[in-house]
Formats: sequence, C-alpha cells, structure tokens
Amino acid sequence: MSEIKGEHKLPEPSKFLRPYILIPFIIYFVLFRLASRYVKNNLWLSFKGFKRYRLHNLSICWLHAVIVGGADFVWMSYYAGEIFENIIDHWTPITSQIPLISVAYFLHDAIDMLSYEWSKWTFELLLHHILTCLTLVTPAMSDKFLMAAGWVLIMEINSIFLHARTILQICGMSKDFPAVYQTIVYFNIITFVFCRIFSQIYWVYWAVGHINDFHIIYQIVGYGGPIVFGVINSLLFVRLLASDGFLSTSMKNKYGMTRDQKEEANSKQE
Repeated sequence: MSEIKGEHKLPEPSKFLRPYILIPFIIYFVLFRLASRYVKNNLWLSFKGFKRYRLHNLSICWLHAVIVGGADFVWMSYYAGEIFENIIDHWTPITSQIPLISVAYFLHDAIDMLSYEWSKWTFELLLHHILTCLTLVTPAMSDKFLMAAGWVLIMEINSIFLHARTILQICGMSKDFPAVYQTIVYFNIITFVFCRIFSQIYWVYWAVGHINDFHIIYQIVGYGGPIVFGVINSLLFVRLLASDGFLSTSMKNKYGMTRDQKEEANSKQE
C-alpha cells in the first residue's frame, strides 16, 4: 500500500508550534511591534488624530510590503522554473520564512487597527487578514504549498505603490510633488492589474486543473480565497480608478471618497 502524500492529508495545526517555525514567527511579530512603536514615537509628529494614526499604520504597512514584496519578487524570479510546475512540493528553509513574516505582520496590524477604530473598512481588512493568514500558514502546517504562498504574496509588490500613494495623499506631499505622486499612481494601477488580478486568474486556472491533486481542505482554501480576494480587489480597484480620476465624475463622487476623506469630513462636522 503506497503512502498517502502530504497534499492529500489534513493540515496539522500543531506543526506550526515546531520551534523552527514558532520562534521566528514570534521574533517577526515582536520586530513589527517595535517598529510600530518607533514610528509612533518619532515620525509624523506634526499630525493629529486619525491622520496621525493612519500615517503610523500605513508606514508599517509600507515597510511590510517592501520587505515581503521585494523578497517575493526575488524568490519567484530565482525559482522561475518552478513557479508553474512545482507549486505543491517546492520548499527551501529561507523562502519558508517569507509567509511567516507576513502572518506576523497581519497579526500586528489586526491588533493595531482594533485598538484604534472599528468601521466597514476595518471589517474588510480583518476579513482580508484572516483569509490571507489561513492561506499563508498552510505551508507551515503541511510542509507543502510554499510556492502557492509565493503566488499569494505577489500582491505585496502592488502594495508598495498602493501604500505609498495613500501616505502621500494623507500627508499632503501629493500636492508638493505632483510628478512623483502621478508616477506612483500609474505604477499602482499597472502593478494592481498584474499582481492582484492576473496572478489570481492564473492561480484559479492552476487550481482547477489540479482539483484532484490535493485534500478538500486545500481545495476550499485554493478556491475560496480567490473568490473573496476577487470581490475585495474588485471593490478596491473601482475605488482607486474613481479616486484617481480614471472614471467619470459621477463614478468618482459615488466611489472615490476614501476612508481618510470621510473621516476628515466627519471630524469637520463635529
């Protein structure tokens, strides 16, 4: 009787508690907490209230995107021969750390958001964080699908420009350096299409073609994730296009107001 392969077995949450996984995860989490404290104590001190909180939060978001997005780009480029053919079995000790860094960041970010605000945007982001973490811990609990996590983290390449755009908007530098801001806006749209839309389309194509190659739990993660991410990313893309003037004035008025603009409008009414 042949041995059942790992991708056909249930994931084992206890595997996440293995020292070479749990200890680095804790270290990454502590480092994000320390980085957040440094930013809050030393940066954006001239801003007050919600703007200051958002700039602090987005600074760590951008830091995470640069680290993980950059590492993921190097990873996927170096192993270009495996990103289409070895999604289930690919594994290296170094690249296995990249999803752990992101899970540690998302845990930090959830704590940071919940300690300051609760809104529909918080709910959307928490849903995004939970689903992303469920996907990213899969390699640690199965010793499989590390390259699948690499495909998920391609989105962080776009997040570099997405968060930079928002930071420049909030702090007012978008008006001081319009050429820089417009360049970031266009890079944001371009990388959004490739890193959030095309990558998800390919992932669904691959998952459908390998429907019988892994356990039903992984099928749920593999198909359910892109559906939810597709809805979230579609809403975000429409908001971005409307806010940045790529859609009609009526669409901009309907979808273009950001959470920061709404918060500022509400504060003026109080």
